Amino acid sequence: MCSMVENDGNSENSKYAEQGESKKNKIVVIGNGFDISLGLKTSYQNFIEYIKERHHFSEDIELYEYNRLFLKKYEKFNLNWSDFESLYEETVRKVNNRFKHEDLQDSFEIKVINEAISALEEDFHEYISDEYQKWLQQNTVINHGSEFKRFSKNVNPFIKKLIRDEDAYFINFNYTNTLEDLCEDIIYDYVDEKSIRGSRNKIRQAKERIAQIHGSIDDDNILFGGGFADSEDIKDIHYSESLLNDKLFRIKENDKLNTTRKNIFTELEEKKDDFDLYIIGHSLQGSDFPFLSKRLVEAKRIFIFYYETDYTTKMEVLIREIGSSIVEKVILVPFIEILLEDELVIDSYATYETIEPFVNNKFPKESTLEELALTANHFIFKHITELTITSDNVEIVLKLIEKLQENRIPIQIKKVCFSGTLEEMYIERMKNSQAFIGMFSYIEKVTFENTGIDIEFLGIFLRNTNKLVLLNLNNCTLLNNGVTELDISVCESLVRLEIVDCTFNIEDSRKPFIFSSEKLNNNIGKLVIEKNTNIIVDNTVLENAKNLLDVSIIFSDTDTHIFSDTDTHIFSDTDTHIFSDTDTHKFKAHLKNIEILRMDCSTTEFPKITVGNDIKEITITGYPAETLKFSSLMKNDEYSLGFPKFKLLQLNSPDNITSFSDLDIDILLDVFSENIKLIIDEQSILIEEYYKKHRNVEVNPFLSTTKEVIEKTFSSIINSKEVVSQEVISDFEGWYCELSELIDKDSDPNLFLSIVKDKINVEKNNQKVTSNESVDTEVVSMPKSKKDISYSEVDRLLFSYDSTEKNYKEMITYFEREQKNTTVISIYMKVLALINKQNLTETAIFKVKEEKFKQERDNIINDFSKEWFVSTDELNLSASQYKKGIDPIPGIGAVIDSRNYEEFKNNHPEVGKFKYPQEMKKAWKKVLEEQIVMLNEEIAS
Repeated sequence: MCSMVENDGNSENSKYAEQGESKKNKIVVIGNGFDISLGLKTSYQNFIEYIKERHHFSEDIELYEYNRLFLKKYEKFNLNWSDFESLYEETVRKVNNRFKHEDLQDSFEIKVINEAISALEEDFHEYISDEYQKWLQQNTVINHGSEFKRFSKNVNPFIKKLIRDEDAYFINFNYTNTLEDLCEDIIYDYVDEKSIRGSRNKIRQAKERIAQIHGSIDDDNILFGGGFADSEDIKDIHYSESLLNDKLFRIKENDKLNTTRKNIFTELEEKKDDFDLYIIGHSLQGSDFPFLSKRLVEAKRIFIFYYETDYTTKMEVLIREIGSSIVEKVILVPFIEILLEDELVIDSYATYETIEPFVNNKFPKESTLEELALTANHFIFKHITELTITSDNVEIVLKLIEKLQENRIPIQIKKVCFSGTLEEMYIERMKNSQAFIGMFSYIEKVTFENTGIDIEFLGIFLRNTNKLVLLNLNNCTLLNNGVTELDISVCESLVRLEIVDCTFNIEDSRKPFIFSSEKLNNNIGKLVIEKNTNIIVDNTVLENAKNLLDVSIIFSDTDTHIFSDTDTHIFSDTDTHIFSDTDTHKFKAHLKNIEILRMDCSTTEFPKITVGNDIKEITITGYPAETLKFSSLMKNDEYSLGFPKFKLLQLNSPDNITSFSDLDIDILLDVFSENIKLIIDEQSILIEEYYKKHRNVEVNPFLSTTKEVIEKTFSSIINSKEVVSQEVISDFEGWYCELSELIDKDSDPNLFLSIVKDKINVEKNNQKVTSNESVDTEVVSMPKSKKDISYSEVDRLLFSYDSTEKNYKEMITYFEREQKNTTVISIYMKVLALINKQNLTETAIFKVKEEKFKQERDNIINDFSKEWFVSTDELNLSASQYKKGIDPIPGIGAVIDSRNYEEFKNNHPEVGKFKYPQEMKKAWKKVLEEQIVMLNEEIAS
């Protein structure tokens, strides 16, 4: 988390901006979080557990019976000391609000409450005294010949610097002497008698800068209570003795505490014109806040030390109680480890800066943090999700990973970038680090940029990762160590491979480096090969990529290779290829499932690439021929009809093509869509206009929205036997009459078109099964009759529905038995209405049902997007992956990142910036559980 104030090198308060900043006055507020971080069990919850164990209580109600100021039920509550104070204050107020005049019973109850406070103070004094002594025994060593304590662990340099700073004044809300103990360890000098005498004086002066405002176990004046004196409803506290445990009242009646308070105000008065406020371990809530609020307003800057995400609560308190202007003064600092128990990973701010880019919780650039010291146990390292490894930080990163594994701290790193020159010794260090290699199993994305890549190391990486989705090589040199080929299929999870501006470094430049795929199936979905030298992606990568959807290739002519007649490679993007007499091709592939193809062949011949019926977009730069025949590029699969997904052909700077008349659309593109766009440089045209202008066809024969046009389409298909297989024509003839009967003036054209598409898929699938070929799992197929599949109950009811009363009652009985909610029932009623109106086939019923439920889901998602100002795309992705009860919510990070808080704030000014993501996440979870899940279940049924 970054600080709330920009802390760059130009800041006037930055350590790097002016000399002498360390002499600035500092008020340091110490709260219970300080002692907890030292290892003391001083939380409210610890105290409750102590009372339960000491008195053998097994039920929460026993705590309440023991002392009225405990809750009757603690389960699911995570309370702190400020919550206890608030509960005490609320109890007193409730009694005072019953009547305006004093009542004997209520007066007695106030007395009971006061006695309960006293009893708790005694219990806590006993508990905290024992806990403090245990802590001293565990963390200090015998210091022979000295009355001062010495710690067995190193004290953080930040704490040392703060305590030694004569301009730092400490307001300590704790009851222990841990701060004084640290003074003794930090300041005491063991060199000689003269140094020891000087140390005594310095320690005394340092302790004089510490004020324990609520008492201490040494002085036996621990102070519990509330903060009524500064509250707005003080006039309503009318029962006598109600204010006996007001903290200000208690301080005034205790001479030492009163003197301490006066000294604090004197000190604050002297520093009020120029001081920084440090909040370390204090929640900024409860009865202490009225006192602290004045310091917060007066301070020049406010350093809030936080742990995990507790800064959100603190910031909300500040904004709510003081106003948004306070944010301008706040600098957030991750809580510092006070006692260092392990080897340092970070030993200075300069070292920290080498890893700062990928740390989520940022340290500000301040002189007090110059000697920043962190071990692998620091909480910020648990939340690192990505690494950028450079020569400056590789040793630190390796030490961090090794220490995290050694301490069994979960690693959540999912993205790694290797950047810049990495020396051979660092590469060897990474290859030999078992902890580093073990981390590979978590990695989902890896990028190498502007660096040399040891091929053996890259092979180790691919063999040891099982979650890797993206491998990106950008402007890199592959370093030869006797290896000239890498099998990418060893990484079965790899979906995206990008090799751009890379070179293979080998003495024999005529021998290229080959990326291949030995396994018959790899999961590559996107392939980018651009402007490489001496690098080849073998045809097997494409041939074995059954899920390949997106390919981008740039060819050029800056390199030369010779291949035998058996070579079948996708050649380097920067290569010109010289072939022997037996070579018959340079580049040949049929990309059956591809959806997007981009090619730059400005300096080469057009490759022998064809695409299948799933193609959506084709972009070609520098097409060398004078005409482009679509049949040379787009090939129907054996049982496919047209290219129903195709939307765009774009030609950039083609060598000879200047007009759309140079495009020869000699295949059936899409019998359903009129939105296909053709682009030549700056010119663009829709397919319908193309047919009218350049093919002299008055009505586009490839559009089907009415019965008349369907007939023309049918005629076109029959007359296009050279581009449409006889099997497809026979299939079309077989169900053409059935389709025609569905069309009338009241029919929904979109519904009809969906039916046609489904029919095509049915016939495709049936033919494949008949010919003993595997069925493409991406095709949604429907059987020809109900005998071919075991339908769900609701589907059988829909298929047999004929609007009779019997059918209607069967549907209602089903809804009631399955406890379908009103939304689901309403959608099914709409489906039934369509069945009544149109004699739909089973395929059409499936389609209508699916569309209606998806439409309802889209409406819910759109409403949520408008309410919370987040991306519908990210919500759709999250909704499609969500299953009932799973946590965390899939894609919730991307949903939060898509937010537009400024727009949201205009409609909901009451929701703060820090609260907004949590509230939105809870709301989305509710929508998923209560609405999306049931719709997904119906869609899947």
